Amino acid sequence: MLSYEELLEQHSAELRLSRLVGGRGGLSAIVRAGAELTGKVTALFDLHDRLIARAGPEGFKRASVPPVARSRAAVPAAAEARKPVVVPADPVAQLYRRQLLGEIFVDDAVVGWLVVLEHPTPLRAIDAFLAMRMAEHLGREFLVQRRIASVAWNARASLARQLLRGTCDQQDLRSSGEYLGVDISARRVLAYVLDRDREDVDDEQLAVDLEHQLRLDVLAVRGSEGTVLLVEAPRETNPMSTVAHVKTALNAVTSRLPGNRIAGVSSVSEPSRLRRAYREAREVAHCVDRFVPASSQRRVLAVDDLGPARLFLANSDAESVRGYVDDVLGPLLAGDPRGTNHLLTLQKYFDTGRSVRAAAARLGVHENTVRLRFERMHDLTGLNVLGNASDQLSVQTALLVVRLQGHPAVSVIDPAAAECRPETA
Repeated sequence: MLSYEELLEQHSAELRLSRLVGGRGGLSAIVRAGAELTGKVTALFDLHDRLIARAGPEGFKRASVPPVARSRAAVPAAAEARKPVVVPADPVAQLYRRQLLGEIFVDDAVVGWLVVLEHPTPLRAIDAFLAMRMAEHLGREFLVQRRIASVAWNARASLARQLLRGTCDQQDLRSSGEYLGVDISARRVLAYVLDRDREDVDDEQLAVDLEHQLRLDVLAVRGSEGTVLLVEAPRETNPMSTVAHVKTALNAVTSRLPGNRIAGVSSVSEPSRLRRAYREAREVAHCVDRFVPASSQRRVLAVDDLGPARLFLANSDAESVRGYVDDVLGPLLAGDPRGTNHLLTLQKYFDTGRSVRAAAARLGVHENTVRLRFERMHDLTGLNVLGNASDQLSVQTALLVVRLQGHPAVSVIDPAAAECRPETA
């Protein structure tokens, strides 16, 4: 039977904790209040055993708390769910003090753990009640924060959709941006992540992970074929450097997703050109989807990697494109050393802006050797690459497909990565 004083203490604690749910302090405020009510070091861990908040009475606010995984491993098997249990001290397990351990639930799912250390004062009978009520209110606060995050996410996704469409009143857009802390006037890079298989991909988490990698604001919205990501581009940064940074980060983030994710990245675009950036990124993603092997490690490419040929490759029948490549470059694709040198020469020629002298320097051969190779290519394919602009376009487009497919003679859309092989005329 509880005494009047004990009932009064429980009632006072319940009122204090309940007032904190949904308040400005969030989860940390409830943990601080719990530490003051119990007079003990109190900590909150999330579902992945990461410390979210820690508090203690005056003089013990920074006291260390053992990893919750150790505490959970020491919980008796018969412990009753939803009620805090006393975890005994066990120096062997590096648990040097007793503690109360409580599960935190949202509906019927565990979302975290509450720890009340027997430090600096001994455990009291009322501490179990306080720990139980803290766990209950922390669960409610988790639910409140989830709902707030969901509303904010939906609002940001709606803003992203409006920016893409470009049909919303600018004053309304500006007001939404100010409310959400988004600079609507910023230049952005648009990434289009294909997800035709509808795998269980969390679009919000994808945006958060990319933000963490880039340290830049990322808006996201779900499309019919995947996820569209709008990455803010720093004004003081070179646009090409920004695109390269986005590609690298997106490669790292998508490599952790289920399935074989592919993505296209636009150039840096002003707000008024985001619809064009959307088309660019989508076309690049479709080119990667059609022609880059599933085993390739480079499944994220940018619009500048492909050039205008992406329009042809993204919107043509894949088999017809492969037939076109065979018609144009077929005699050079047999795999013999001479064909290999011819393909590499073509790559260097186009990579250096159609300069015979620069291509020869890249290859480490004389200019006449390069000209001789082009004469032999003319004999083999019937195409005059040095003298006919139409033939140049045909060869450059076919060579792009060959590079996308990962032909061993040329680099995979990364001129700096190509190695000059031993040369024979």
